Amino acid sequence: MELSLFFKFIISLLLGSMIGLEREAGNESVKERWTLGGVRTFALISFLGSIAGLLYSNQENGLAYVLTGFIFVAILIYYFVTAFKAHITGLTTEISALFAYLIGFFVLTNIIPVFVVVAFSIILILILSNKNRSKKFASSIDRKEWNSFLSFAIMLLVILPFLPNINYKLNNIPIFEKIWFSPQIGNLDIINPYHLWLVVVLISGINLLSYVCRKKFGSSKGLYLSGFLGGIMSSTVTNHILTDKSTSETINNQNNLAIGNFLAFIGSLVHGCFFMIALNAELFIKMLPVILLMIFSTIVFILFIKGRPNQKLLKNIDISLQDKPDIFLIPAIKFALLITIIKIISGLALIYWGGQGFLLASIVSSLAGIDAIIINISEMAKKTITLNYSILVILIINVVNLFGKWIYSHFKGSKTFSRLNFYLLVLVSLVSFIWYFTTI
Repeated sequence: MELSLFFKFIISLLLGSMIGLEREAGNESVKERWTLGGVRTFALISFLGSIAGLLYSNQENGLAYVLTGFIFVAILIYYFVTAFKAHITGLTTEISALFAYLIGFFVLTNIIPVFVVVAFSIILILILSNKNRSKKFASSIDRKEWNSFLSFAIMLLVILPFLPNINYKLNNIPIFEKIWFSPQIGNLDIINPYHLWLVVVLISGINLLSYVCRKKFGSSKGLYLSGFLGGIMSSTVTNHILTDKSTSETINNQNNLAIGNFLAFIGSLVHGCFFMIALNAELFIKMLPVILLMIFSTIVFILFIKGRPNQKLLKNIDISLQDKPDIFLIPAIKFALLITIIKIISGLALIYWGGQGFLLASIVSSLAGIDAIIINISEMAKKTITLNYSILVILIINVVNLFGKWIYSHFKGSKTFSRLNFYLLVLVSLVSFIWYFTTI
Protein backbone atom coordinates (compact mmCIF):
# COMPACT_ATOMS: atom_id res chain seq x y z
CA MET A 1 0.00 0.00 0.00
CA GLU A 2 1.39 3.39 -1.01
CA LEU A 3 1.66 5.80 1.93
CA SER A 4 0.44 9.36 1.55
CA LEU A 5 2.93 12.23 1.49
CA PHE A 6 1.76 13.36 4.93
CA PHE A 7 2.47 9.98 6.55
CA LYS A 8 5.89 9.78 4.89
CA PHE A 9 6.85 13.11 6.48
CA ILE A 10 5.52 11.90 9.84
CA ILE A 11 7.59 8.70 9.62
CA SER A 12 10.65 10.73 8.67
CA LEU A 13 10.20 13.10 11.61
CA LEU A 14 9.61 10.23 14.06
CA LEU A 15 12.70 8.32 12.99
CA GLY A 16 14.85 11.45 13.10
CA SER A 17 13.48 12.29 16.56
CA MET A 18 14.27 8.81 17.85
CA ILE A 19 17.88 9.07 16.66
CA GLY A 20 18.12 12.54 18.22
CA LEU A 21 16.69 11.29 21.49
CA GLU A 22 19.27 8.54 21.65
CA ARG A 23 22.11 10.96 20.84
CA GLU A 24 20.85 13.46 23.43
CA ALA A 25 20.79 10.72 26.08
CA GLY A 26 24.17 9.35 25.00
CA ASN A 27 25.96 12.73 25.09
CA GLU A 28 25.17 13.65 28.69
CA SER A 29 28.88 13.73 29.55
CA VAL A 30 29.70 16.17 26.69
CA LYS A 31 29.39 19.90 27.21
CA GLU A 32 26.10 21.12 25.77
CA ARG A 33 27.75 23.79 23.60
CA TRP A 34 29.64 21.11 21.66
CA THR A 35 26.76 18.72 21.00
CA LEU A 36 25.32 18.61 17.51
CA GLY A 37 21.83 18.60 18.92
CA GLY A 38 19.08 16.37 20.17
CA VAL A 39 15.50 15.53 19.25
CA ARG A 40 14.69 18.80 17.49
CA THR A 41 17.96 19.02 15.50
CA PHE A 42 17.81 15.45 14.23
CA ALA A 43 14.10 15.75 13.45
CA LEU A 44 14.92 18.87 11.41
CA ILE A 45 17.78 17.10 9.59
CA SER A 46 15.48 14.19 8.73
CA PHE A 47 12.79 16.67 7.61
CA LEU A 48 15.29 18.40 5.30
CA GLY A 49 16.17 14.98 3.91
CA SER A 50 12.49 14.46 3.12
CA ILE A 51 12.34 17.87 1.41
CA ALA A 52 15.32 16.84 -0.73
CA GLY A 53 13.60 13.54 -1.49
CA LEU A 54 10.42 15.37 -2.51
CA LEU A 55 12.39 17.69 -4.82
CA TYR A 56 14.22 14.72 -6.34
CA SER A 57 10.94 12.88 -6.94
CA ASN A 58 9.57 15.93 -8.77
CA GLN A 59 12.59 16.16 -11.08
CA GLU A 60 14.03 19.18 -9.22
CA ASN A 61 17.40 17.47 -9.04
CA GLY A 62 19.46 20.66 -8.88
CA LEU A 63 17.74 21.94 -5.74
CA ALA A 64 17.94 18.47 -4.15
CA TYR A 65 21.71 18.34 -4.80
CA VAL A 66 22.21 21.85 -3.37
CA LEU A 67 20.29 21.02 -0.19
CA THR A 68 22.15 17.71 0.21
CA GLY A 69 25.51 19.40 -0.32
CA PHE A 70 24.62 22.09 2.23
CA ILE A 71 23.79 19.47 4.89
CA PHE A 72 26.95 17.46 4.22
CA VAL A 73 29.18 20.56 4.35
CA ALA A 74 27.49 21.82 7.55
CA ILE A 75 28.06 18.49 9.30
CA LEU A 76 31.67 18.40 8.07
CA ILE A 77 32.32 21.94 9.39
CA TYR A 78 30.78 20.98 12.73
CA TYR A 79 33.12 17.98 12.97
CA PHE A 80 36.27 20.04 12.35
CA VAL A 81 35.18 22.75 14.80
CA THR A 82 34.55 20.26 17.61
CA ALA A 83 37.75 18.37 16.79
CA PHE A 84 39.92 21.51 17.09
CA LYS A 85 38.07 23.38 19.82
CA ALA A 86 36.79 20.62 22.12
CA HIS A 87 39.17 17.84 21.06
CA ILE A 88 36.22 15.55 20.30
CA THR A 89 37.26 13.31 17.42
CA GLY A 90 34.48 10.72 17.44
CA LEU A 91 32.33 10.50 14.30
CA THR A 92 29.31 8.67 15.72
CA THR A 93 27.04 11.70 16.10
CA GLU A 94 28.03 13.16 12.72
CA ILE A 95 27.42 9.87 10.91
CA SER A 96 24.11 9.53 12.76
CA ALA A 97 23.12 12.96 11.44
CA LEU A 98 23.97 11.89 7.87
CA PHE A 99 21.88 8.75 8.36
CA ALA A 100 18.98 10.86 9.66
CA TYR A 101 19.15 12.96 6.49
CA LEU A 102 19.32 9.90 4.24
CA ILE A 103 16.42 8.28 6.11
CA GLY A 104 14.23 11.27 5.33
CA PHE A 105 15.39 11.22 1.71
CA PHE A 106 14.72 7.50 1.16
CA VAL A 107 11.32 7.57 2.89
CA LEU A 108 10.09 10.18 0.39
CA THR A 109 11.69 8.79 -2.80
CA ASN A 110 10.75 5.09 -2.39
CA ILE A 111 14.18 4.14 -3.81
CA ILE A 112 14.28 1.77 -0.85
CA PRO A 113 10.96 0.40 0.50
CA VAL A 114 9.75 2.33 3.54
CA PHE A 115 9.58 -0.77 5.77
CA VAL A 116 13.27 -1.51 4.97
CA VAL A 117 14.23 2.08 5.89
CA VAL A 118 12.32 1.79 9.19
CA ALA A 119 13.95 -1.56 9.98
CA PHE A 120 17.46 -0.23 9.35
CA SER A 121 16.68 2.89 11.37
CA ILE A 122 15.70 0.79 14.38
CA ILE A 123 18.85 -1.31 13.99
CA LEU A 124 20.90 1.93 13.90
CA ILE A 125 19.27 3.16 17.09
CA LEU A 126 19.94 -0.16 18.83
CA ILE A 127 23.61 0.00 17.80
CA LEU A 128 23.93 3.57 19.05
CA SER A 129 22.26 2.77 22.37
CA ASN A 130 24.66 -0.08 23.14
CA LYS A 131 27.81 2.05 23.25
CA ASN A 132 28.99 0.88 26.67
CA ARG A 133 28.37 -2.78 25.90
CA SER A 134 30.17 -2.46 22.57
CA LYS A 135 33.21 -0.89 24.26
CA LYS A 136 33.25 -3.53 26.96
CA PHE A 137 32.98 -6.30 24.38
CA ALA A 138 35.74 -4.80 22.20
CA SER A 139 38.09 -4.39 25.18
CA SER A 140 37.63 -8.07 26.11
CA ILE A 141 38.83 -9.32 22.69
CA ASP A 142 42.54 -9.88 22.24
CA ARG A 143 44.45 -9.94 18.95
CA LYS A 144 44.29 -13.72 18.43
CA GLU A 145 40.53 -13.76 19.03
CA TRP A 146 40.05 -10.88 16.61
CA ASN A 147 42.08 -12.76 13.97
CA SER A 148 39.81 -15.75 14.51
CA PHE A 149 36.66 -13.66 13.97
CA LEU A 150 38.22 -12.11 10.86
CA SER A 151 39.27 -15.54 9.54
CA PHE A 152 35.73 -16.82 9.94
CA ALA A 153 34.33 -13.78 8.11
CA ILE A 154 36.75 -14.39 5.23
CA MET A 155 35.84 -18.09 5.07
CA LEU A 156 32.10 -17.32 5.06
CA LEU A 157 31.80 -14.13 3.00
CA VAL A 158 34.87 -14.08 0.74
CA ILE A 159 35.67 -17.71 -0.10
CA LEU A 160 32.37 -19.65 0.14
CA PRO A 161 30.22 -17.61 -2.34
CA PHE A 162 32.76 -18.06 -5.15
CA LEU A 163 33.28 -21.83 -4.89
CA PRO A 164 31.55 -23.98 -7.57
CA ASN A 165 28.65 -26.11 -6.36
CA ILE A 166 29.64 -29.03 -8.61
CA ASN A 167 30.33 -32.69 -7.82
CA TYR A 168 33.75 -33.53 -9.24
CA LYS A 169 34.31 -37.19 -10.05
CA LEU A 170 37.56 -39.13 -10.09
CA ASN A 171 37.75 -38.82 -13.88
CA ASN A 172 37.49 -35.01 -13.60
CA ILE A 173 40.71 -34.69 -11.58
CA PRO A 174 43.59 -33.89 -14.00
CA ILE A 175 46.09 -36.26 -12.37
CA PHE A 176 43.67 -39.19 -12.82
CA GLU A 177 41.97 -38.32 -16.10
CA LYS A 178 44.45 -40.37 -18.21
CA ILE A 179 44.36 -43.37 -15.90
CA TRP A 180 41.88 -46.08 -16.85
CA PHE A 181 39.19 -46.76 -14.29
CA SER A 182 36.11 -48.92 -14.39
CA PRO A 183 32.99 -46.82 -15.05
CA GLN A 184 31.87 -47.17 -11.42
CA ILE A 185 35.16 -45.98 -9.96
CA GLY A 186 35.65 -43.27 -12.57
CA ASN A 187 32.20 -41.84 -11.76
CA LEU A 188 32.83 -41.85 -8.01
CA ASP A 189 32.05 -38.43 -6.51
CA ILE A 190 35.23 -37.13 -4.89
CA ILE A 191 34.63 -33.54 -3.96
CA ASN A 192 32.09 -30.74 -4.12
CA PRO A 193 34.10 -27.57 -3.33
CA TYR A 194 31.07 -25.61 -2.15
CA HIS A 195 29.73 -28.36 0.14
CA LEU A 196 33.19 -29.13 1.48
CA TRP A 197 33.90 -25.52 2.38
CA LEU A 198 30.38 -25.09 3.76
CA VAL A 199 31.18 -27.90 6.21
CA VAL A 200 34.43 -26.18 7.18
CA VAL A 201 32.52 -22.93 7.76
CA LEU A 202 29.91 -24.74 9.86
CA ILE A 203 32.54 -26.40 12.05
CA SER A 204 34.41 -23.13 12.46
CA GLY A 205 31.18 -21.30 13.31
CA ILE A 206 30.15 -23.94 15.85
CA ASN A 207 33.59 -23.85 17.49
CA LEU A 208 33.52 -20.06 17.56
CA LEU A 209 30.03 -19.96 19.07
CA SER A 210 30.97 -22.55 21.69
CA TYR A 211 34.12 -20.62 22.55
CA VAL A 212 32.17 -17.37 22.97
CA CYS A 213 29.63 -19.11 25.24
CA ARG A 214 32.40 -20.70 27.31
CA LYS A 215 34.17 -17.36 27.61
CA LYS A 216 30.98 -15.59 28.65
CA PHE A 217 29.75 -18.16 31.17
CA GLY A 218 32.97 -20.03 32.07
CA SER A 219 33.32 -22.86 34.52
CA SER A 220 31.73 -20.72 37.24
CA LYS A 221 28.35 -21.58 35.75
CA GLY A 222 28.91 -25.25 36.45
CA LEU A 223 30.05 -28.51 35.04
CA TYR A 224 26.81 -29.22 33.18
CA LEU A 225 27.02 -26.19 30.87
CA SER A 226 30.72 -26.89 30.27
CA GLY A 227 29.86 -30.50 29.39
CA PHE A 228 27.17 -29.48 26.89
CA LEU A 229 29.35 -26.86 25.19
CA GLY A 230 32.28 -29.26 25.22
CA GLY A 231 30.11 -31.85 23.47
CA ILE A 232 29.23 -29.37 20.73
CA MET A 233 32.94 -28.77 20.14
CA SER A 234 34.17 -32.37 20.61
CA SER A 235 32.29 -34.97 22.62
CA THR A 236 35.21 -37.40 22.32
CA VAL A 237 37.72 -34.97 23.84
CA THR A 238 35.19 -34.02 26.53
CA ASN A 239 34.67 -37.69 27.39
CA HIS A 240 38.44 -38.18 27.75
CA ILE A 241 38.80 -35.13 30.01
CA LEU A 242 35.91 -36.14 32.27
CA THR A 243 37.11 -39.75 32.37
CA ASP A 244 40.55 -38.68 33.55
CA LYS A 245 39.05 -36.41 36.20
CA SER A 246 36.73 -39.15 37.52
CA THR A 247 39.60 -41.14 39.09
CA SER A 248 40.32 -38.39 41.62
CA GLU A 249 36.75 -37.49 42.64
CA THR A 250 34.25 -38.76 45.22
CA ILE A 251 31.29 -40.95 44.23
CA ASN A 252 28.91 -37.98 44.16
CA ASN A 253 31.29 -36.01 42.00
CA GLN A 254 31.76 -38.99 39.69
CA ASN A 255 27.99 -39.03 39.18
CA ASN A 256 28.12 -35.34 38.27
CA LEU A 257 30.97 -35.96 35.87
CA ALA A 258 28.90 -38.68 34.21
CA ILE A 259 25.98 -36.23 33.88
CA GLY A 260 28.39 -33.75 32.27
CA ASN A 261 29.38 -36.49 29.85
CA PHE A 262 25.72 -37.25 29.06
CA LEU A 263 25.15 -33.57 28.30
CA ALA A 264 28.23 -33.70 26.05
CA PHE A 265 26.48 -36.52 24.18
CA ILE A 266 23.40 -34.30 23.74
CA GLY A 267 25.71 -31.53 22.53
CA SER A 268 27.18 -33.90 19.94
CA LEU A 269 23.66 -34.67 18.66
CA VAL A 270 22.99 -30.95 18.26
CA HIS A 271 26.37 -30.63 16.51
CA GLY A 272 25.44 -33.37 14.03
CA CYS A 273 22.06 -31.75 13.33
CA PHE A 274 23.79 -28.64 11.96
CA PHE A 275 25.49 -30.72 9.27
CA MET A 276 22.34 -32.59 8.28
CA ILE A 277 20.30 -29.39 8.07
CA ALA A 278 22.92 -27.76 5.85
CA LEU A 279 23.61 -30.75 3.58
CA ASN A 280 20.46 -32.87 3.54
CA ALA A 281 17.37 -31.39 5.14
CA GLU A 282 15.25 -34.41 4.18
CA LEU A 283 17.57 -36.73 6.11
CA PHE A 284 17.40 -34.43 9.13
CA ILE A 285 13.58 -34.30 9.09
CA LYS A 286 13.33 -38.08 8.91
CA MET A 287 15.85 -38.52 11.75
CA LEU A 288 14.42 -35.79 13.96
CA PRO A 289 12.06 -38.12 15.93
CA VAL A 290 14.86 -40.50 16.97
CA ILE A 291 17.18 -37.58 17.77
CA LEU A 292 14.52 -36.11 20.06
CA LEU A 293 13.94 -39.55 21.61
CA MET A 294 17.66 -39.92 22.37
CA ILE A 295 17.79 -36.45 23.91
CA PHE A 296 14.62 -37.04 25.94
CA SER A 297 15.71 -40.45 27.25
CA THR A 298 19.15 -39.07 28.17
CA ILE A 299 17.55 -36.19 30.09
CA VAL A 300 15.27 -38.64 31.93
CA PHE A 301 18.33 -40.69 32.89
CA ILE A 302 20.09 -37.52 34.09
CA LEU A 303 17.08 -36.61 36.26
CA PHE A 304 17.08 -40.14 37.68
CA ILE A 305 20.74 -39.83 38.70
CA LYS A 306 20.19 -36.34 40.14
CA GLY A 307 17.22 -37.64 42.13
CA ARG A 308 19.45 -39.85 44.24
CA PRO A 309 19.94 -38.81 47.90
CA ASN A 310 22.89 -36.55 48.80
CA GLN A 311 23.51 -35.64 45.18
CA LYS A 312 25.30 -32.28 45.07
CA LEU A 313 26.37 -30.29 42.04
CA LEU A 314 30.08 -30.15 41.32
CA LYS A 315 30.67 -26.53 40.30
CA ASN A 316 34.37 -25.97 39.83
CA ILE A 317 35.56 -28.39 37.17
CA ASP A 318 36.61 -26.70 33.95
CA ILE A 319 36.63 -28.60 30.66
CA SER A 320 39.46 -26.77 28.92
CA LEU A 321 39.16 -27.90 25.32
CA GLN A 322 41.02 -24.88 23.96
CA ASP A 323 42.33 -21.54 25.16
CA LYS A 324 41.57 -19.70 21.94
CA PRO A 325 39.06 -20.30 19.11
CA ASP A 326 40.70 -22.61 16.59
CA ILE A 327 39.21 -21.62 13.24
CA PHE A 328 42.29 -20.78 11.24
CA LEU A 329 42.84 -22.01 7.71
CA ILE A 330 45.27 -24.89 8.37
CA PRO A 331 42.98 -26.84 10.79
CA ALA A 332 40.07 -26.23 8.41
CA ILE A 333 42.01 -27.63 5.45
CA LYS A 334 43.09 -30.67 7.52
CA PHE A 335 39.47 -31.48 8.31
CA ALA A 336 38.49 -30.95 4.67
CA LEU A 337 41.16 -33.46 3.63
CA LEU A 338 39.90 -35.92 6.25
CA ILE A 339 36.36 -35.68 4.85
CA THR A 340 37.66 -36.22 1.32
CA ILE A 341 39.68 -39.29 2.33
CA ILE A 342 36.72 -40.83 4.18
CA LYS A 343 34.49 -40.07 1.19
CA ILE A 344 36.87 -41.91 -1.16
CA ILE A 345 37.36 -44.91 1.17
CA SER A 346 33.65 -45.32 1.89
CA GLY A 347 32.80 -44.86 -1.79
CA LEU A 348 35.27 -47.55 -2.84
CA ALA A 349 34.02 -49.85 -0.08
CA LEU A 350 30.47 -49.37 -1.36
CA ILE A 351 31.53 -50.21 -4.93
CA TYR A 352 33.59 -53.32 -4.10
CA TRP A 353 31.75 -54.76 -1.09
CA GLY A 354 28.33 -53.13 -1.21
CA GLY A 355 26.41 -51.90 1.81
CA GLN A 356 28.31 -54.08 4.25
CA GLY A 357 31.65 -52.68 3.10
CA PHE A 358 30.32 -49.12 3.39
CA LEU A 359 29.04 -49.84 6.90
CA LEU A 360 32.36 -51.38 7.99
CA ALA A 361 34.35 -48.40 6.65
CA SER A 362 32.00 -46.01 8.46
CA ILE A 363 32.25 -47.95 11.73
CA VAL A 364 36.05 -47.96 11.70
CA SER A 365 36.12 -44.21 11.02
CA SER A 366 33.54 -43.47 13.75
CA LEU A 367 35.83 -44.70 16.53
CA ALA A 368 37.76 -41.42 16.23
CA GLY A 369 34.69 -39.20 15.73
CA ILE A 370 31.45 -39.17 13.79
CA ASP A 371 31.43 -35.65 12.30
CA ALA A 372 33.13 -36.61 9.05
CA ILE A 373 30.95 -39.73 8.72
CA ILE A 374 27.70 -37.81 9.22
CA ILE A 375 28.84 -35.27 6.63
CA ASN A 376 29.70 -38.02 4.16
CA ILE A 377 26.41 -39.87 4.66
CA SER A 378 24.40 -36.63 4.41
CA GLU A 379 25.91 -35.98 0.99
CA MET A 380 25.43 -39.59 -0.20
CA ALA A 381 21.88 -40.14 1.07
CA LYS A 382 19.35 -40.57 -1.76
CA LYS A 383 22.20 -40.43 -4.30
CA THR A 384 24.33 -43.56 -3.88
CA ILE A 385 22.64 -45.04 -0.78
CA THR A 386 18.99 -45.02 0.25
CA LEU A 387 17.66 -42.65 2.89
CA ASN A 388 16.61 -45.51 5.21
CA TYR A 389 20.02 -47.17 4.98
CA SER A 390 21.67 -43.81 5.68
CA ILE A 391 19.66 -43.52 8.89
CA LEU A 392 20.62 -47.04 9.95
CA VAL A 393 24.33 -46.38 9.36
CA ILE A 394 24.20 -43.11 11.35
CA LEU A 395 22.48 -44.86 14.26
CA ILE A 396 25.05 -47.67 14.21
CA ILE A 397 28.08 -45.36 14.10
CA ASN A 398 26.56 -43.28 16.90
CA VAL A 399 26.32 -46.38 19.08
CA VAL A 400 29.82 -47.51 18.06
CA ASN A 401 31.18 -44.08 18.97
CA LEU A 402 29.52 -44.36 22.40
CA PHE A 403 30.98 -47.86 22.73
CA GLY A 404 34.46 -46.46 22.07
CA LYS A 405 33.93 -43.80 24.73
CA TRP A 406 32.78 -46.42 27.22
CA ILE A 407 35.84 -48.58 26.50
CA TYR A 408 38.07 -45.58 27.23
CA SER A 409 36.19 -44.81 30.47
CA HIS A 410 36.33 -48.50 31.49
CA PHE A 411 40.13 -48.64 31.36
CA LYS A 412 40.97 -45.02 32.27
CA GLY A 413 38.14 -43.86 34.52
CA SER A 414 36.50 -44.78 37.80
CA LYS A 415 34.10 -47.72 38.12
CA THR A 416 31.10 -45.52 38.85
CA PHE A 417 31.78 -43.23 35.88
CA SER A 418 32.33 -46.22 33.58
CA ARG A 419 29.18 -48.00 34.77
CA LEU A 420 26.98 -44.95 34.16
CA ASN A 421 28.45 -44.53 30.68
CA PHE A 422 27.66 -48.17 29.95
CA TYR A 423 24.05 -47.57 30.99
CA LEU A 424 23.92 -44.63 28.56
CA LEU A 425 25.29 -46.87 25.80
CA VAL A 426 22.58 -49.48 26.44
CA LEU A 427 19.84 -46.84 26.70
CA VAL A 428 20.78 -45.10 23.44
CA SER A 429 21.16 -48.44 21.64
CA LEU A 430 17.69 -49.61 22.71
CA VAL A 431 16.00 -46.32 21.86
CA SER A 432 17.73 -46.06 18.47
CA PHE A 433 17.12 -49.55 17.15
CA ILE A 434 13.64 -50.02 18.62
CA TRP A 435 12.62 -46.78 16.87
CA TYR A 436 14.27 -47.80 13.60
CA PHE A 437 12.85 -51.30 13.34
CA THR A 438 9.35 -50.25 14.42
CA THR A 439 9.01 -47.15 12.22
CA ILE A 440 11.27 -47.50 9.17
